[in-house]
Amino acid sequence: MIKDDVMKELYPFIFRRKSTRKYTGPVGEKELNMVSASLKELEPLLSSEVELKIVGRDDVRTGMQRPAPHYIAAFADGDEGKMNAGFMLQQMDLKLSSMGIGSCWQGIPSPGGHLKSELEFVIFLAFGEAGEPVHRSRSEFRRKPLSEITDITGMDDVLEAVRLAPSAVNNQPWYLKGGDGEIHVYCRIPGPIKRRLVGRWNPIDMGITLAHLQISLQHHGYRTGFRVLEDPMELKNFRYTGTFSYMEL
Repeated sequence: MIKDDVMKELYPFIFRRKSTRKYTGPVGEKELNMVSASLKELEPLLSSEVELKIVGRDDVRTGMQRPAPHYIAAFADGDEGKMNAGFMLQQMDLKLSSMGIGSCWQGIPSPGGHLKSELEFVIFLAFGEAGEPVHRSRSEFRRKPLSEITDITGMDDVLEAVRLAPSAVNNQPWYLKGGDGEIHVYCRIPGPIKRRLVGRWNPIDMGITLAHLQISLQHHGYRTGFRVLEDPMELKNFRYTGTFSYMEL
């Protein structure tokens, strides 16, 4: 469970965060030390190992993408590891937003040959001194309506945070069912074309939205627990991800 003091700090920035693609330069030494310290405090969702490293622009092959001053490189194995990485790094994304530091998920760049880990490279979170606003109003988010991502009623205030979660090319692959103490989370099974475009990032996206869900549940006064059911209810065209149980404190 994400610590209450951390949750209280992160929750407001779910509704303000904005991906930053223009940077004026690196952050200061004080801020970089704060980022490094925050990485050590991120809460995992699962027990699968995740390795996070702060690296510079010279450590990253950006291709045609505009480089950033700093990157957090995430390494993990398998879909469970990717989901755990997404869950943890989204906490960092919100933390950077709370610090006024620009950040952006980047799946296209790859690590330089000298940047190694025993785990598989997953994704980068770019960050730096922003050359554009790092916050936005809620009206500026381009997201599906709640009716397209859930059939749960009476919890719009909690689920709005899920609706605003970022995802690869704004794919928003999640769907939520349940209520009455349990929220079951599903990921849309992509077709052949979308599988090639964004399929490898779907587990990361699910980790991101699960981070928003847990933060929001805790903010609204619920104690939470996450587990993967052995025999979940099937949902056509979707794959089951996991279940959050919740109860009022």
